[in-house]
Amino acid sequence: MANNSNTFFTTDLYNSEIHLEINEDILDNIYADGIKSEEKLPIEFVFITDNEQKAILFKNSLLLQFPTYSKIAAEKSDDLWDIQGITHPIEMSLNEINNWNQIMWDFGYQYDCQLDGWQVGT
Repeated sequence: MANNSNTFFTTDLYNSEIHLEINEDILDNIYADGIKSEEKLPIEFVFITDNEQKAILFKNSLLLQFPTYSKIAAEKSDDLWDIQGITHPIEMSLNEINNWNQIMWDFGYQYDCQLDGWQVGT
């Protein structure tokens, strides 16, 4: 999926920065808090981009594409724009988290918005 018009979340970043292996460490911390891998929890996520137009377009696209997600908002944060939201409950297994992470990575790339992080409220 090449998107050569991206100026913020470039093709090089898209191809090199996903680091799905980090999810295992994050999940280990979640499991240490007593959460089981088969439990389903909502995920709080943040994307970043470099201008308001991209942030608003992406926010609106998230609302349309993922109608079960909540609290989706775009706001200025220092020199960047944050797009935040909360998913519907997702199984806390490594496979499901990696699948969700890849979907979000790919979806954000279409709008020049990079997934910057995720967490669960435990």
